[in-house]
Amino acid sequence: MRICYFGNYDSELSRNKIYQKGLIENGVEILECHDKEKGLQKFWNLREKHKNMKGKYDVMIVGYPSYSSVPFARLLTKTPVVFDALGSFWEAQTLSHEGYSPLKAKIIDWLAIKSADIVLVETERQKQFFVERFGGRSEKYQVVYTGVDDSSFFRDPSVSLLPRFTVLFRGRLTPEAGAKYVLEAAKLLEYEDIYFRIIGFGERWNELTKQIKDMNIRNADINKELLSFDELRHQMSKCHVSLGQFEKHARLERTIPHKAFESLAMKIPYITARAAGVSELLTDGENCLMVNIADAKDLAEKIRLIKNDPILARKITDNGFALYQQKFTPRILGKRIIEIIRIQWPSLRECE
Repeated sequence: MRICYFGNYDSELSRNKIYQKGLIENGVEILECHDKEKGLQKFWNLREKHKNMKGKYDVMIVGYPSYSSVPFARLLTKTPVVFDALGSFWEAQTLSHEGYSPLKAKIIDWLAIKSADIVLVETERQKQFFVERFGGRSEKYQVVYTGVDDSSFFRDPSVSLLPRFTVLFRGRLTPEAGAKYVLEAAKLLEYEDIYFRIIGFGERWNELTKQIKDMNIRNADINKELLSFDELRHQMSKCHVSLGQFEKHARLERTIPHKAFESLAMKIPYITARAAGVSELLTDGENCLMVNIADAKDLAEKIRLIKNDPILARKITDNGFALYQQKFTPRILGKRIIEIIRIQWPSLRECE
């Protein structure tokens, strides 16, 4: 099977790297038709690049987050078009990142979804949201979890844990992230030899730095430096606990952050809010610890628990790593995408 990976997607984003790697590991030949120009120029460039590939592939996958490229892909090819949406463009831009025109985002969303034959989303809850919002048969929306780029995120035995018990919160500081509860938990634990490290950037940066100052939080720091995958892995490997998302926010119920999968693969105990999306995969007390949403006190208690109970910490990391190996490697996710394609279009030739 040959697949054209199409669009103005970010080739360095984990989801694209994971799926391409997984497809290749399952025998798929990938033809990349990719361009990162801004505005209308990207469509001209994509058209020119596609000329050399026309008729040479079986399926076109529009990579994440190439929402604006999907209608153009539909015009260019007669083959099936699979769009890796992950989630709603409108929701991400207007509820998480703010400052974006809701009407424009809705139009981009609608055109992308209507132009694709199959839409890949990140969770069952996300699928339900898409069916209700965009309509159509439920089979059009297929769940493929994000997983882990195992060439970038793995347990590195050469990296030692920090001498002081350190809790890491990393990622974009969006409204649903709930980083303010992390700092509140840090304040509650300031006399228990527990340190908090935040690595992130985004809309809540100024609020968080002000919170640290106003609350006189002495056992936490915040760093907005953009790290390479190698450096991020190194920083994660030194920490004792990895934190998820904690805010009471509609989007949190449908999403699973990349760091959830990466923490499993790296054998780092993962603590997150008890939300519907992440609960599709993880079980409290078995492969993670869950806390009440928007509850700094509960978060502090669970951090204290994992620090003082190494047997529980080992159980969670062992079970989490086993789950990763069973469900979230690139090879397994690539196989899942191939199965979706074969079920939808049985006439396509099988992978060699």
